[in-house]
Amino acid sequence: WVNYESENHQSLSRLEKANLPVNVSVHYTAHLKKVAGMVTQALIVEEGATLSACITKICDTAPAEFRALLVDEQQHLRPAILLCVNDQQRPLDDPAPLSEGAEITLLAAISGG
Repeated sequence: WVNYESENHQSLSRLEKANLPVNVSVHYTAHLKKVAGMVTQALIVEEGATLSACITKICDTAPAEFRALLVDEQQHLRPAILLCVNDQQRPLDDPAPLSEGAEITLLAAISGG
């Protein structure tokens, strides 16, 4: 005998777990936090989302003034912006998926003369 109810329940549980959203925190520093109007932002992304996907999501909803500080006209990350995940500097194209509770920090390098 095959217990279909038990087998289907296990399959459903795996499916539900595979589609869970991931909660991450985004921390802004220096003038980014002034323009963003916040120090920390809670962000919900899809499971498997990368750092690049998070930055894209932030830019999609951010005011133009804030977006202009992060990316140029071609939507490339500005060289003065450093990205960290859980206190480790990471490139924008880091392929590692973000885990639940990850902390992303956007650091704006100070420049001038």
